[in-house]
Amino acid sequence: MAKTTARHPPAFQTLALASLGTGFATYGVSAILILYLYAPSGVGLGFSRIAATQLMAAFTAVGYLAGMAGSYAADRLVGMRAPLWIGNGIKAVGIALLAVPHGGTTALYASLVLQTIGAGVAGQCLNALAGALYPAISPLRDAAFALLYITANVGAAAPLVTGTIALTWGYAAGFLSAAVVLVVSLLPYVWLQKRLFESLGVRPPAPLTPAERQRLGRQVLLATLVGTALVALSVAQRWLSAARLATGIGWLSLLLPVIASAAMLRSPQTTVPERRRIRYFSVYLVGNSICMMVYGQSTGILALYAAERVRLTWGGLHLTPAAFQTIPAVLAIVFGLAMSLAWAHLGRHQPSDGLKFGLGVLFWGLGPLFMAGPLAWFGPHTRVSPLWLVGFYVLIILGESLTAPIGTAMATRIAPVAFATQMVTVYALSQAAGAGLSALLVRWYLPGHEAAYFLGIGGLTSLYGLGLCYWHRRLEAGSLSGL
Repeated sequence: MAKTTARHPPAFQTLALASLGTGFATYGVSAILILYLYAPSGVGLGFSRIAATQLMAAFTAVGYLAGMAGSYAADRLVGMRAPLWIGNGIKAVGIALLAVPHGGTTALYASLVLQTIGAGVAGQCLNALAGALYPAISPLRDAAFALLYITANVGAAAPLVTGTIALTWGYAAGFLSAAVVLVVSLLPYVWLQKRLFESLGVRPPAPLTPAERQRLGRQVLLATLVGTALVALSVAQRWLSAARLATGIGWLSLLLPVIASAAMLRSPQTTVPERRRIRYFSVYLVGNSICMMVYGQSTGILALYAAERVRLTWGGLHLTPAAFQTIPAVLAIVFGLAMSLAWAHLGRHQPSDGLKFGLGVLFWGLGPLFMAGPLAWFGPHTRVSPLWLVGFYVLIILGESLTAPIGTAMATRIAPVAFATQMVTVYALSQAAGAGLSALLVRWYLPGHEAAYFLGIGGLTSLYGLGLCYWHRRLEAGSLSGL
């Protein structure tokens, strides 16, 4: 690994460490926060499981959407550099509030607000700044984002750390450990950014004029007042609930990438070649949504499948259903490292991004097709080998190790100058759109017909991947036109 990373700009190392810290804080907090919410009063907050789940779903979705506002600010107002550490600093303070003794629900809601604000301020500045370190056509770009994919998944192992700390010393200690790791991971970036990044990312690529700033300020103030009034009215009329909020946010997550892409295409700040690149990139946005739809559908159903129809003893080991959820993070690190090394070694001889992404989508589709086998061949009372689930995860995470870093790298490469950070955010939001698709598609799921269901979503995804592979040269030419 040292041989690969040595060729990256030194500034990249600070971003990789920040990526690890943000991943650790995000996964580490979410893993124990849900437990803290419905733990009995005195230990936790005593929420019902349904209320805790709905609150977490709404909090997660709002964090995705808030990132769009932060990315707009980075492109129009303040640049990418400052929001990265300021936003995550606010997030760290929010997490630390959960460790306040006897803070109760007051500390909880203050924490959720600060974490959401922090996520919004930071936006996708880290990925956009990483992309800005490399020329548009650089063989190291894909390797760099594969490394960021690895660091984020190393952070995904955080639940093992924060969970153990919470079990041993209490939830407050678990939350505090996540906040400390986040702050420590940001320190090299804060200390070294002026020397390593020089002027890169200090100024917004397309700053607003003074008149436009004033108009934006009035619009934000008006939107805030109207939004506050609507929320207050909804609460007073007992219409607003966590379930309805989550549903509304889900639909907004589905529509926002489309709206944002259309706004970029119509903007006078977007040049003709940039519009052409966005149109071709929309094919990858759809592909990413389909992959996330597969992930949401398959893992949700397979979590129950692991508990009810998988043999939980293998090779003398006794497994738990939850143990299967650790497999993706381990595979992501292994496959991500392999991909990073491969792209760095192949240099300019590596496959096109379109072919890589297409193969990734194909592997995403092969996962459900693979699982359709045991679902069709074994009855509901037969316990199957755990290797079926392992095989499923091998296929979809192999696909993810291609689509996730390649898609993000492409977003930074093809982004219009005036929308450098927002384009990366749109790609991230396509994952939320996939979750929205998953919620809609679940209506077609019928217990007892799992095999046909998996064949359907696996076949659709595989066909899309094959199409990307077949037309990869045309997609590559269109997405790189003008660069």
